[in-house]
Amino acid sequence: MNLGTFLERRRQWRARAQAAAWLTRMGRGVSPGRQRALEGWLADPINAKEFSELRAMLDVAAELKGPARARLVARVEAEPQRRRPSAGALWLAGVAAMAVAAAVSAGGLWLWDLGYLPRTYSTGIGQERTVVLPDGSVAYLNTDTRLRWVGSPANRRVQLLGGEVFFEVVHDPLRPFRILLPDSVVRVLGTRFDVYRKRDGDVRVTVLSGRVSVEGLGGAGQAPPSWVRELAADQQIEYSPLGLIGDVHPALAANVIRWRQGIIETRGEPLSKFVSDLSRYTPQRIVISDPRAAQMWIGGAFSDRNVDATIDRIARIEPITVTHRDGALILGYRAAGTQGRGVPQ
Repeated sequence: MNLGTFLERRRQWRARAQAAAWLTRMGRGVSPGRQRALEGWLADPINAKEFSELRAMLDVAAELKGPARARLVARVEAEPQRRRPSAGALWLAGVAAMAVAAAVSAGGLWLWDLGYLPRTYSTGIGQERTVVLPDGSVAYLNTDTRLRWVGSPANRRVQLLGGEVFFEVVHDPLRPFRILLPDSVVRVLGTRFDVYRKRDGDVRVTVLSGRVSVEGLGGAGQAPPSWVRELAADQQIEYSPLGLIGDVHPALAANVIRWRQGIIETRGEPLSKFVSDLSRYTPQRIVISDPRAAQMWIGGAFSDRNVDATIDRIARIEPITVTHRDGALILGYRAAGTQGRGVPQ
């Protein structure tokens, strides 16, 4: 093993050990100071990856019952005597899992009251942000997003006021976590999923792991629900204020959250829809001036952190023109036999 590989593995090991330690601390409560410290630590992609993977392990561990839980307890208790220090991260992960599982079986996590005041988290256009909610769940905010915590120790709730959030929710069967929207409620116990509330009021829910229940509410957001759907891993649903748009369908969930790596990905959609999504990442208006361009199908992975470069790339492979006018990007149609960027319309 060369020095570079050794240092990289050591860094990953330390990140996993720190992730396990953070998860153990979260089982004892999340004060505002801890929230800020954890958000800073999660800003490192390696830390965020290890934290996310261990959180998924905790979801499984928290559901263990009877003999399976007893075996895990015995194994965790035996770890310090029989494991080498190099496996410390795995032992800490087991301790964190048991801390959460024990807290769940005792009636829920004990949490600091100080963090349970209503609070709004937001991002500007082109920004992303990681926040730790008072119950210990983690929310990754995409561009132009507003999320408000309106919960309490006994009632975990947030309002998604607009934009997109990827959630990693602390498992607690006694206190479901709910995302409140004007015409629906997303209800979970502990899982990883993405919710996108679009500017036109449509909502898309995508599940990466666990199970999610989505309820469409009646007029003025009143019960009883007009429809209910359950989603499992790699499933997605889209709906509008008027009702379902299709039904639950398979989805490549990992691709949906590639925005966390600065990538917007499509497996094929009209340029008009792609541009609508891309516009979320820039204050510059993007206008399609020719319906022939709007109907072109676009597929591939593109940068959402450099919108100009993404538009240039599309213009090189598709017959569209790009013109800057009055602070906007105007996309037109390039007829056969013409070349280049900025062909007059």
